[in-house]
Amino acid sequence: MSQFIRILFLVSLLFSSKLLADPFDTCPSKAYLFQGNPVAVYGVNLVTGSYSVLQSDTGLNANINGVGFDEEDRYIYGFDTTNYNVVRLGENFQATTLSVSGLPASTTFYIGDVYEHYYYIYRKGSGFYKIDLSPLDSNVSAALTAELITSTTSVSLTDFAFHPDNDHLYGVDNGSGWLYEFDINTGVSTYIGDTGETGTFGAMYFDVDGYLYLSRNQDGQVYRVDLSTQAIIDSGVVPAVKFADGPFSSQNDGARCANAPLIDTDEPATIDFGDAPDSYGTTLNSNGARHEMDEVTWLGSSVDGDYLAAQSPDSDDSITSDDEDGVGFVTALEPGLDSVIAITASTSGYLSAWFDWNDDGDFADEGEQVITDRALVAGINSVIITVPFGATVGDTWSRFRFSQQTGLAYYGGSTSGEVEDHIATVVAANTTQRHFPSASGYVTLAYEDNWPETADYDMNDLVLRYRITEVLKDGLVAKVTISGQLVAVGASYHSGFAVRLSGINDELIDSTKTQLYHNTVLQGSDPQESDMSEASFILINDAIDVSSYECSYFRTQNDCRENVGLEFELNFSFTAPIATASMPAMPYDPFLFATPGYYHGPSFAQAPGRSYEVHLADQAPTESFDTNFFTLAQDTSDPSSDRYFKTINNMPWALLIYDEWQWPRERVDLTTAYPDFADYTTSGGISNTDWYDNSNAVDNKYY
Repeated sequence: MSQFIRILFLVSLLFSSKLLADPFDTCPSKAYLFQGNPVAVYGVNLVTGSYSVLQSDTGLNANINGVGFDEEDRYIYGFDTTNYNVVRLGENFQATTLSVSGLPASTTFYIGDVYEHYYYIYRKGSGFYKIDLSPLDSNVSAALTAELITSTTSVSLTDFAFHPDNDHLYGVDNGSGWLYEFDINTGVSTYIGDTGETGTFGAMYFDVDGYLYLSRNQDGQVYRVDLSTQAIIDSGVVPAVKFADGPFSSQNDGARCANAPLIDTDEPATIDFGDAPDSYGTTLNSNGARHEMDEVTWLGSSVDGDYLAAQSPDSDDSITSDDEDGVGFVTALEPGLDSVIAITASTSGYLSAWFDWNDDGDFADEGEQVITDRALVAGINSVIITVPFGATVGDTWSRFRFSQQTGLAYYGGSTSGEVEDHIATVVAANTTQRHFPSASGYVTLAYEDNWPETADYDMNDLVLRYRITEVLKDGLVAKVTISGQLVAVGASYHSGFAVRLSGINDELIDSTKTQLYHNTVLQGSDPQESDMSEASFILINDAIDVSSYECSYFRTQNDCRENVGLEFELNFSFTAPIATASMPAMPYDPFLFATPGYYHGPSFAQAPGRSYEVHLADQAPTESFDTNFFTLAQDTSDPSSDRYFKTINNMPWALLIYDEWQWPRERVDLTTAYPDFADYTTSGGISNTDWYDNSNAVDNKYY
C-alpha cells in the first residue's frame, strides 16, 4: 500500500507541476510559432527569420491554434483544435486544458489573440468571442465563460493580432490580401487597405513600434506592414514588404508579446547590419539588410554584431573590430568596362551584390544588382562585374551579402552570413560603344547542319538572333559583348555554336575577365577554346541540350511553339586595347560545329566532332576543321580561290540576315518558302535582295 501511495504522490506532483507551469519571466522579444499536428513550438527571430524547435511535445497529441500572449499573466493561450478546448501554456510550453463554457460544440477556432487579460477567438460564420481570464489568477481550475461579441463574422482570416497602441485587432484576408481592423466591442470589421500579398497568413504578430508581421504558411516568408501611426492606418497605404524567411507549414499560428522590441539589446549582439546611409535600407526601421551570425559564414577575416546599424560616416568597424575586410576592388570601375573584385569567404556560400550606379541613394534601379546568388568557395574568389556605360562618375555605395541563403534582396533579414557596405569610386574613362547591327536590334544567323549535303535544305537546324557590342577606350577596342538568343533547333544532329576572331591571337584575351552567361546564369567552364592560335569562343556546346524543349523539333513546326530556348551573353576583354583597324569586321566569324561524340550524317565514317564546321559563305574555317571534308557531296569549296561552303549554284549552308527573320518550317526547302532566294544566289546577290522579307514568302511555309 505504501508503494502505491508513493507512486500516486509522484503522479500527482507531476500533474500539479504541469497544471501550475511557470509563466514566462519577461515579455520576450522572440515570436512563437505553433505548427503541425501534434503541435511543435518554434522560437522565431523575426529580425532574421532564424528559428529553432523549443518544444516538440506539449503534452497534447493535438494541434494548438489561435494562440496569443497575455502580457498580464505572461502565459500563452490557444485553442486545441483536435479536442475543441481552450488551453494555456507556460514557459515550458506544456498545455493545460481549461474549463470554458459558452462556445459552440465541436467547433474549431484557428484565430485568436489576448488583450488586457481577455482571450479573443474568431471563426468566419461561427462568431467572435471573448473569454475573461482573470478567474485563473487565483484558481487554474476556475470555470471560464465565453461571451459572444457578434455572430456576424464574414472576413476570411487565419489569424489576427492586437495593436500595442490601441484596442483594435488587425488581420489580413487570405484571398484578397486586404487588411481589416476589428472593433473588439462590436466585432465590426473595417477595411483599411490592400497589402498586395495573398496566401494563408496563419501567424500574425505586432512589435512595440506598431509593425504587423505576417507569416505565410505556404513558404514561411515573413512580411511586415507599417501600422506604426494612426495617420498611416487612416491613409490606407499598407503594403506588405518582405522582411525575412521563416519556417513553413500547412498548420501555422503565432503568438508574441506585442510590447517587446524585436531585438533584445541586453543580449550580446548576434546580428550584423550594413553601414551605408539609411536611404539604402540599413537600419531595422527601414527593413535594412541584416544577417544572423552563424559562426560559420562571413566575409574576410571575421564578423561582429552591430545592433545599432551604424551608418556612414560611422560603421560597425568604429564600434567593435574592423570586420569590413571581405571585399577588395582589384581593378578600376570604368563605365562600359569590366572590373575584377576579390571576395574572401570563410566557407562555401552564396554572394549577391548591388551598386548604386546612378548615385541616387538606393539600390532599387534596374541593373543595380550586379551579382545574384554567385556560389563562392572558402578563400579568395575572383568575380567580375560590368560597369554600365552610363554609370555616374564619382563615389557611390555598394552592398555585398554573403549567406547560406539564396534569393536575398538588398534589404531584409538572413539567417546566416554577413553584409558589407563599401564606398566604390567610378572613375572617368574615355569610353564609347559601337554595335552590330544596332544597340537594340539583332541579325539572324541560320544554319543547315546537313553540310556537305543539301538534304532538306530547310535552313532551320540552328537559328539564332545575334548582336555584338564593342567598348572602345581612347578609340581602341577594350571589351566585346556578344549576345543573342537561340530561337530554333530543327535538327536531329547535335551541333554547337561558336565565334572566332580571325587574326586575333588567343593570348590577347584577358582570361580573368571572360564570362559566359546562359539565361543570366554564369557558366562554370571557360568558353575560350584552349587549343586555337586565334581567339575562338564556344557559346553553345549542344543546342539540343540547352534549348530544353519537349517536342521533336524546337520552334520549326506548329506543335512546338514554345518560348525562346536560351539567351546567351559572352563578355571578354583584351589584355591591352586593340586598334579598330586590327579587329575583324563584325559579325566576326560565327559558325556551327558538330558536338563531339554524336553521329552527323552519312558523309562521315565516324562522329566528326569539333573537326566539322559550317561557316557563312566564303568564310574560311578554323584551324580545327578537317579540310578532307571539302568537296564531299554537294560542297564546292576551293581554298585556292577563297570559295567556301557553297554548292555549284552558290547556295550556302549558313545565312546572315539583317532582320529578325522567320525561318522555313521543318523539312520545307528554303527555296520553297522563299522562292526569290534561288535567283538571289545565282545572280551573286545582285537581284532579289529583299528575298527574305515576309512579303516575299509563301504562306504556311515559314514558322
